[in-house]
Amino acid sequence: KEWLLDPDNVTIEAPSYSRGNAGIDSEFPGGSGTKESPKTNGEQPTVLTNETISNYLKSGTWVMNITAKKNLTVNSSINIGDSSHLILHSEGKNNGGVKIKEDITSNGGNLTIQSGGWVDVHKNITLGTGTLNITAKGSIAFEGNGTEKARNASSAQITAQGTITNTGDQKQLRLNNVSINGTGIGLNFVSIQPNTSHRFDGELIISGRVHVNQTTPKNLSFWKVSDESYWNVSHLTVKEKSAFSFTKFALNNNHGRETSRYRKGGGVIFRSPTGHTNFTVKQGSVANFSFKAKNDTNHANQLPIQFNSNISVDGGGKVLFCITSNYSGRSVGIGMSSINVSDGSNLTFNSSIRGQEAFNISKDLTINATGSFFELGQYSDTFNGNGFNHDAIKSTHNISILGGNVTLGGQDSSSTITGNINISQAANVTLRAYNGNGRNKQLTLGNVSIEGNLSLIGASANINGNLSVKENAKFKGETQDNLNITGTFINNGDSKINISQGVVKLGNVTNDGDLNITTHAKHNQRSIIGGDIINKKGSLNITDSNKNAEIQIGGNISQKEGNLTISSDKINITNQITIKAGVDGENSDSDATNNANLTIKTKELKLTQDLNISGFNKAEITAKDGSDLTIGNTNSADSTNAKKVTFNQVKDSKISAGDHNVTLNSKVETSGNTDNTGDGSGNNAGLTIAAKNVEVKNNITSNKTVNITASEKLTTKADATINATTGNVEVTAKTGDIKGEVKSTSGNVNITANGDTLNVSNVSGNAVTITADKGKLTTQASSSITSNNGQTTLTAKDGSIAGSINAANVTLNTTGTLTTVEGSNINAASGTLVINAKDAKLNGAASGDHTVVNATNASGSGSVTAVTSSNVNITGDLSTVNGLNIISKNGRNTVVLKGTEIEVKYIQPGVASVEEVIEAKRVLEKVKDLSDEERETLAKLGVSAVRFIEPNNTITVNTQNEFTTRPSSQVTISEGKACFSSGNGAAVCTNVADDGQQ
Repeated sequence: KEWLLDPDNVTIEAPSYSRGNAGIDSEFPGGSGTKESPKTNGEQPTVLTNETISNYLKSGTWVMNITAKKNLTVNSSINIGDSSHLILHSEGKNNGGVKIKEDITSNGGNLTIQSGGWVDVHKNITLGTGTLNITAKGSIAFEGNGTEKARNASSAQITAQGTITNTGDQKQLRLNNVSINGTGIGLNFVSIQPNTSHRFDGELIISGRVHVNQTTPKNLSFWKVSDESYWNVSHLTVKEKSAFSFTKFALNNNHGRETSRYRKGGGVIFRSPTGHTNFTVKQGSVANFSFKAKNDTNHANQLPIQFNSNISVDGGGKVLFCITSNYSGRSVGIGMSSINVSDGSNLTFNSSIRGQEAFNISKDLTINATGSFFELGQYSDTFNGNGFNHDAIKSTHNISILGGNVTLGGQDSSSTITGNINISQAANVTLRAYNGNGRNKQLTLGNVSIEGNLSLIGASANINGNLSVKENAKFKGETQDNLNITGTFINNGDSKINISQGVVKLGNVTNDGDLNITTHAKHNQRSIIGGDIINKKGSLNITDSNKNAEIQIGGNISQKEGNLTISSDKINITNQITIKAGVDGENSDSDATNNANLTIKTKELKLTQDLNISGFNKAEITAKDGSDLTIGNTNSADSTNAKKVTFNQVKDSKISAGDHNVTLNSKVETSGNTDNTGDGSGNNAGLTIAAKNVEVKNNITSNKTVNITASEKLTTKADATINATTGNVEVTAKTGDIKGEVKSTSGNVNITANGDTLNVSNVSGNAVTITADKGKLTTQASSSITSNNGQTTLTAKDGSIAGSINAANVTLNTTGTLTTVEGSNINAASGTLVINAKDAKLNGAASGDHTVVNATNASGSGSVTAVTSSNVNITGDLSTVNGLNIISKNGRNTVVLKGTEIEVKYIQPGVASVEEVIEAKRVLEKVKDLSDEERETLAKLGVSAVRFIEPNNTITVNTQNEFTTRPSSQVTISEGKACFSSGNGAAVCTNVADDGQQ
């Protein structure tokens, strides 16, 4: 019955009694068994015996070629021996091929299968280091027999080195539950056809080197690549020191729009029937997948490469997916819901797709790479001149990362993940978007919650939702250009923002951990803090180190403890805000070690709106990097649009610029506790300003003290007021030009200049002390220096008083020239007026209850008037030619001229020398009958000259007032008469001898 079989079909069977024991020459009549003349079967018999074949091949080094026109089937096992070569050949006619249904074994022998049709291997082929070469125009399958292809992979062994080649187009390579051991140089599954499909099912166990490669010809039209491959494997195992690769690569470069519904994308679909694919890759081993689908620009078609099964990787080895494309390549679909990497393994998805986003995540995704590594990202390829205009990752779904080292994002592309990102405690995550050939790459994220570690790196990042950093978590925002956090930023962990070439934009920030923000703005960039910052723990640094950088602050900042530092060349307060110590309605921690301090380091503090600084232990606005400091906008100096900096309940408020300059265009105030001890024990110890040059263009108001120190010059604008309401004002400078007002409502004012000049205007306080002991002190016309209840002391090398001075006691000390300008008024109403000068030029009015004038020389046209008594000590010349009056209205006027004391009630104008005054007094005293009233009347006329004009003691008195006081008028005392003449002949005489008048 067997002899009735079609002779085109050959089977290899076990021995049969019905066939007898045919010998080798009976079954294989052709050839001699050499390479050049293999032993061959004939047309008869068509049933060959496996033992005959095995015994022959084992007996030496033989070559046997078994052929069939249609089907060649191995139904019984064959042993090739250690060094022989078995060739199985089918022409594949009538859809025929080669079917291996039983084991073929060897320990170094070779097996070649050639088929003009298909090849099905249903059993083991184990050749050791022998060579297995299979070539088929049809499909090649390693799978179970029958309709049920599944089996136990460990019992289906392929062991050999060699090449398995599909030469026909639109054919398939199938691997189903099989163990493949690529010995020697490895076992390669190869196709160069455009439409080879792969179907991998069940379990694959890989040892040695196994490579599956379908690379199409280069110059094909895009539409000629169509067939997809299917990875339905539930478990891939790559054993120790092994390597597996699967390459499906459409090498053609052209692209177009695929419109046929029958043609696919030439990609790979990962979809396990169990919904889960496990990769067990042992340490030191690798599973490498490299894909490039055809360049289809029809985005309505399904994505050519899809991962629709959950993935697990264990064993400690590496699994790498590398997906490339030309300019128009399509996305990779990430349709799984979980990725799990363990045992120190590494799972990496790399893409260089350009036509769409590299990876499109279409489900909520959970990633757990505890103790291991996972990466999903875009990398550049050999097409280095082309940028990536689309995202590396695009997802509207949630991503939860439970553990391990996870990197997401692009080397030359942006990523958009708008779902929630949740990072668990054991996770160390990096999100990136680097610039490459393209610019302005960025991460766009939704809500981000961190319990582990997160680093944002690359060009820019936008967190459009909330950022929450939990306790013990770490956040690093280390992008190059920008970091924007639009929602609320809550930090209870350790957060550092360091932008190497750009800026940040923040919404609301709450910190209960450790937070530092550092930026490096490029030209015209600004960091923007648009929301409120609440820092509940530790210090907070907000810094931009680049030249001309600007930080805009539009929200309130609250600091519980430690140091709050804001540093940038420019700081712009864009809204009316408060920077305060204390959070949640509390004050700064009362523990001295935890009191909050504020430092604003800048070159220009711009005030679009008012700035309130409240509650700090110490708050300082200081010049950055040894530069000048300007507070307030330039257009605020006219007071019409002036904004204000307020230090409220700050123990130590300071504005400083070291050896550089401070310009105050804005108003500056301190307010709060009114304790005026001035020692810092209250909530506000006042305001300190220290710089090389200080320019005040607007009001400074402190509810306690104001201390201004300028190592060079202090300048104030005419309408600018420096006011300490309950404390003292202390001003120290080398020179000063104080055109505005300086006052203390209930404290003292001390102004000291140790340089050449000090110009002051209105000054008031309990006690006022103004010192320019090395230079000239000038008070402006119409100015007023007022001491409400105490002492006013002006000390200078030279002084010029053009305004008014009002105090209980006034002391003017000059080691050089003191000038009181005509129209000036000095009044020590209830106390003592003291004038100490080398040269006193007294052209204004000066008065006091008691007056003291100490001078080397005195002159002028003004007056010094005492209510009760006066003391005058002139060691040089006293000149009253221009009308100087030194008067004691109601008491004694003690005058010491050149060391000689004279007692007169009035020092009359016109005294030329001390000798003449003494002699005049002596002569007048001889006129015994001249009454006190007449003496007083005589003195009140105002005299321009007193001289001896006749040898008989005649005295001529020239007056300078109206009527008898014209410069040409005279008073003559002679021969018992005092005559008052106007100079035009009219005269009034008093009979001195008899007290008569005529």
